[in-house]
Amino acid sequence: MTRPHQRFGFKEPIGRQLPRGAFGWGLLCLVVWVSLAGIYVSQTVTAAPRGDQLQKLQNNVDQLQKDVMALEDTTAKASSLYTLAERAQGLGLVQAQNPEYINPAAHAFVRR
Repeated sequence: MTRPHQRFGFKEPIGRQLPRGAFGWGLLCLVVWVSLAGIYVSQTVTAAPRGDQLQKLQNNVDQLQKDVMALEDTTAKASSLYTLAERAQGLGLVQAQNPEYINPAAHAFVRR
């Protein structure tokens, strides 16, 4: 007659094997936990400087966008019609009186 633990292939009763098994599983869990903690620390250590670099680059991008907007504003002011008319008058040019235009879409011709 075989005992239940022998029927399942165990040498000793399960109650006697549990303390050794619990120690082995606990040791395995401890090793897994320590390795995961090490991976977390290494990832944190490598990610922190990258985050700082990205933040500096983002600040540079923001500053450059502000500079671009300021330069676009300056360009728009310098190329406005009022400013161009003032510059033309400053160069001694005069405004044409009663200008006449030819519509090129109407296939108009001018005689000499």
